[in-house]
Amino acid sequence: MIDIEKAKKEFNNYTSNYDKNIIPINRKYYHSYRVMEESIKIAESENLSKEDIELASLIGLLHDTARFEQWMRYQTFSDSKSIDHGDFGVQILSENNFIRNFVEDSQYDKIIKIAIKNHNKYKIEEGLNEKELLHSKIIRDADKIDIFYEASEDMFWNTAEEIREIENSFISEDYFKQFSERSTILRKPNQTKLDSIISMIAFIFDLNFKYSKKVIYENNYINRILDKFDYKNNTTKEQIETIRKIASDYLKESL
Repeated sequence: MIDIEKAKKEFNNYTSNYDKNIIPINRKYYHSYRVMEESIKIAESENLSKEDIELASLIGLLHDTARFEQWMRYQTFSDSKSIDHGDFGVQILSENNFIRNFVEDSQYDKIIKIAIKNHNKYKIEEGLNEKELLHSKIIRDADKIDIFYEASEDMFWNTAEEIREIENSFISEDYFKQFSERSTILRKPNQTKLDSIISMIAFIFDLNFKYSKKVIYENNYINRILDKFDYKNNTTKEQIETIRKIASDYLKESL
């Protein structure tokens, strides 16, 4: 079985190498623990075995292992401007068998690494077995739930410059079309900050579990995010209301 308390102790040891007075580092530390808790809740909601609940918990804790080093090297969490943090996380856990610090039994290694590799991708890779696919879906949902929480709590898009840019921005035509079709959005390198909000809200179309949709709906995350800004353009205002309704309808259908 998996000793979660030992894994948490080792995670704290690992992250102690990074200065938590740096706001992005601090945020990713607490994000990791919240995602771990959401992973547990998703696994429990699916009535999974104790082993799978513990495995989901460990994957949640370790899913952003690479974020700390990514920030220190590149001063960004943008993978397109630095390095794919899912792939980098697998690399960190593999080097010198670092994964053994967190779990003694090597039977879980492949599932852990596959889930971490896939947690941030546009789509889950093909060819996974049932358990690999299950844990990839759990971590993707848990991560998205906390991203919605962070956005609703002003943990990003919160500077005066960013707010001004969002309020005066437009939604790209292809982004609005994809959202209207209830599709996840493949992000463009030159997206505006308002585009980035819309593509994040479109995460709901990639959620895998009823629990995840219920959390986002009942916490009113989408409205809390959209209502933070005073959109200046009338077309943008209309599009925001359309997006709000599409998202609400989609989530309610899943409850």
